[in-house]
Amino acid sequence: MTTAFRRTAGRLAVAALATTALTGAAIAGGQAAHATTSCSPIVKTFNAVLAVREPSATQTPATCS
Repeated sequence: MTTAFRRTAGRLAVAALATTALTGAAIAGGQAAHATTSCSPIVKTFNAVLAVREPSATQTPATCS
């Protein structure tokens, strides 16, 4: 194995690990954002304001508390 080949193989390994880490972080961030968006304080406040204006028009999701 030549030095150039080892260097190239090392760079490819580092690039693959970085890509895997970034993909995992993006997936985890997307799941976290999706989970918190449905019951965020802004959504709860908006639902409360609508409930005061029109009590029969708004229902909060079952997962919000």
